[in-house]
Amino acid sequence: MQSLTIRGVILAGGSGTRLWPLSRMSLPKQFLSLDGQAQETLLEATVSRLFPIVERPDVLIVTGAAAAKGEALVHLSAFNTLLEPAARNTAAAIGLAALKFELDGIDPVMVVLPADHVIRNVPAFQACLRTA
Repeated sequence: MQSLTIRGVILAGGSGTRLWPLSRMSLPKQFLSLDGQAQETLLEATVSRLFPIVERPDVLIVTGAAAAKGEALVHLSAFNTLLEPAARNTAAAIGLAALKFELDGIDPVMVVLPADHVIRNVPAFQACLRTA
């Protein structure tokens, strides 16, 4: 039986306008820690929730080229990142990730998540992922 290849795809687009003044173009909300308890950014927490189902090296962050500058670059440097040349919304970002995997010669099951959700019950979330 062939083992299942799973990759995490985290959509970290956004222009930093919805939570101004905390969030701004140089540091959109996915690069902020907003829960007041953890030191993790929303992006880091999203990656952490995937473990151990998806290992950190198997996570791909899809974000705009504009986000890979300034303060946000520090947060992105720890991850495999795919930069969109222009923002084209969710379907295009997912398609770009799928194309990258195909060009890499893999056909994974993709767990696609936004970078800016807060999920408190991580065991229940992971149970849902395992079921899916």
